[in-house]
Amino acid sequence: MDFVSMGRKGRIQKPPVSDDPERPFRMYNIISYFIVLIVIGLPVWWFTTRVYRASLPLDRMFDVTLANKTDRQFGILLSLEYDVLITVVNPEPSRLHVNLEGEELEVYLRPFLEKVSPIADFVVKSQWLYLVELGARPTKVIDHYVLSEEQLPHVITPLEKKLWSHLSPRPCLNLVLYVSHCEVPLYIQEKSENATNAFLSPRWGGIVIINPDPDSCEKRIFQPNVKQIGGILTTQLSKMLRMEGTTKQDLIDLQKRKAEDMVDSTRRTLKSLAELLSEINSIVISDDVALKIKVAVDNADLADELMAKGEIENALTFAKVAFENSEAAFSDASLLALLYFPDDQKYAVYIPLFLPVMIPVLMSLLTLKKWLKEKEKTE
Repeated sequence: MDFVSMGRKGRIQKPPVSDDPERPFRMYNIISYFIVLIVIGLPVWWFTTRVYRASLPLDRMFDVTLANKTDRQFGILLSLEYDVLITVVNPEPSRLHVNLEGEELEVYLRPFLEKVSPIADFVVKSQWLYLVELGARPTKVIDHYVLSEEQLPHVITPLEKKLWSHLSPRPCLNLVLYVSHCEVPLYIQEKSENATNAFLSPRWGGIVIINPDPDSCEKRIFQPNVKQIGGILTTQLSKMLRMEGTTKQDLIDLQKRKAEDMVDSTRRTLKSLAELLSEINSIVISDDVALKIKVAVDNADLADELMAKGEIENALTFAKVAFENSEAAFSDASLLALLYFPDDQKYAVYIPLFLPVMIPVLMSLLTLKKWLKEKEKTE
């Protein structure tokens, strides 16, 4: 039998720490749990659950100065491709046949589009709309009807619902020819003496109102003046592109303006993307997205350098590459891959798993610390 020794004053003496043969094994067991769970487990868990983020030139993305621009300065939506949609509206096809084909108008538009092709690609399309009326009610003035300038926005809204321009991924420049009723000659207020009888919405497109002559109404066949209409549509396109004319200098100014707009848009997009990535840590940045961003940054800088040297055509080439890559990077689907699983949700899922296991280990560490103190006292 083992006896517990009594001290001089009758106190019970505990056996020394070295007398417990199982204590070292328990210590090794606690240390091994600590190493497996804390030293190895937590880093492995953190590494395997973290979001992959390729390196980005964030300093160059943030270090930009952007000027404020109005809608008028922006003009039409910036793009590398556009649809030019020619729409012929005939509200009374049963009473008047309009002898006109979209290909005829394209012949007159093509020379102008070829001149401005360095800034973007233009795809010309055409469609017919029947039994469609204008949304605004014109005012009768003697023998004709007039649309005031305040009514013009109300003309566009109902027509826009009928167009299939929204089905195209490219921005659309709308060119609408409205053939009025035979009994209702229609003019735009203060422009009745103007042969064009047209108006323009700079960011949407233009509308040309055509009044058939009495002879055509009597014969029920109307042959519009294609050359005149083509000239009006060409003028509307040039105004949408903010061109004063079609001279060589006008084309150079257009290319320079588009290069500047594309570089400015690139820098705005990249800065917005950098701010977004800095605020939301759960967004994945793949190598492909990082490459697009780097290409956009480098080409934007090159475009600026070439514009400073006066090499507008080369600057436009690099600006288009920068713009295309910045838009592709910003809209890349991989950026949204893990937005549904942010860090707070990750902790909410894994803490109930790790916490019950960690508590006994931490308590054992406290016991181990107590044992070590007792051992020091006995020694």
